[in-house]
Amino acid sequence: MAFPYVAAFLVLLLAYMVYSQWARLDSRYPIAAALILLVGTAIVDASGAVGAADTLAEFVFFLLAAGVVLLLLDHARSARAAPAASAPVAGHAEAPDPPEQRQRPAEESLDRAEQQPVALVHAPGEQDDEQEQTGDGESDDRETP
Repeated sequence: MAFPYVAAFLVLLLAYMVYSQWARLDSRYPIAAALILLVGTAIVDASGAVGAADTLAEFVFFLLAAGVVLLLLDHARSARAAPAASAPVAGHAEAPDPPEQRQRPAEESLDRAEQQPVALVHAPGEQDDEQEQTGDGESDDRETP
């Protein structure tokens, strides 16, 4: 009788999922492990061990499924916590900030630019325009028709 590797893997994966939710680990870890194991599965299959590659492919499937379940649980947890965090305290309504007092991300990056003066840049050909208007400019190499 062979050792039930798939059943042992499922038990360990379920234990990891419970611990991951309790410790609030990143829910993308099983998906990353599945991608790494998928590369290993391809290598094992290329070496000719088809039975081992099939077992590893099952592990990849279970890891991907666990990652999706953990992502859904994480999304549900954050969606449930978001309304509770934004709800005002009972009997203590706060007015929203007026638009003038809000900080915009664009203003933050421009604040540092105002600390150092920037030299003015003249439009190209502006000096030529002055010479043409006064008529004192040097003649061009171009011929006029």
